[in-house]
Amino acid sequence: LQMLRLHLPDPPADSEEEEEEEGAAAGSSRSSIPMDPEHVELVKRTMAGVKLPSLGIPAWASEISEDQWKDVVQRTLQARQS
Repeated sequence: LQMLRLHLPDPPADSEEEEEEEGAAAGSSRSSIPMDPEHVELVKRTMAGVKLPSLGIPAWASEISEDQWKDVVQRTLQARQS
């Protein structure tokens, strides 16, 4: 993380409680959203058309590969879990 000059904020202290509450709410709302194959395909086509403005991409993002970024995320998650 230091070599990329990234600072990832610590998760909120009460994040575990919120996740449980959100998980329960998400479980009940998931059942009310129709996700048949046609709906899934519609969401995929819609999201494929979404383009982020290039000004919103930080300089470091163009300097590392996708695999490097995945490694940083994985190591950060493992460090937070231990």
